[in-house]
Amino acid sequence: MKRADKTLIALLAEMPGTRTLPEPVRERIACEAYDSIHQRNEFVVRAGDPVHSWVGVADGLLKITNACRSGKVVMFTGVPSGGWFGEGSVIKTGVRRYDVIAMRPTRVIHIPRTTFRWLLDTSFEFNHFIIGQLNERLSQYLGMVEADRLTDPVARLARAISGMFNPVLYPNMGEKLPISQEELGELAGLPRQRANIAIKQLSAMGCVHAEYGSLVVTDLAALRNYQEREV
Repeated sequence: MKRADKTLIALLAEMPGTRTLPEPVRERIACEAYDSIHQRNEFVVRAGDPVHSWVGVADGLLKITNACRSGKVVMFTGVPSGGWFGEGSVIKTGVRRYDVIAMRPTRVIHIPRTTFRWLLDTSFEFNHFIIGQLNERLSQYLGMVEADRLTDPVARLARAISGMFNPVLYPNMGEKLPISQEELGELAGLPRQRANIAIKQLSAMGCVHAEYGSLVVTDLAALRNYQEREV
């Protein structure tokens, strides 16, 4: 069965953060959660929106961005299938501080704030997961600050690709990333032509192998070391 056709309870049994919870807990979450479908370039949430839910990607790909006063759009990260975002915003009060946009047709799961808080109050397992997410998210954003200074397109692309293979934030990711070269360029802040050249360079180094509509990471350690060396 395709993920787009699965019920919420079936998806929650597969998603990190909920799949290890007892079945009665997942059933309650499924009763209170809801999903939505977004086409390419549609907003999932906008900066300034009230925070009503914790959001997960059941199937598809999102990008998290922010527009500065100068007009420059800052790309924070991509969120692939199996990833969650916004736990910090749900814990705090206030509004979203970023835009989240679908990069392709995407199905997302919304766990309401009240359900999220109930899980924090009652589940040690869920608390452990959220603490891990928050810690890893901090490291991720510190890395983004450094990566924003990169001028080498190959280093920018290496950073964007390796970020999608974070084992804590995106544990469902295998060796193959279903993504187009255009989407990769968008995540790295590169024009499509420069992204294509950078992919060929990483492929020649043995880090990745490009296939139609996807990218196979053949040496993740080398990919991470490349971006770290260039920062």
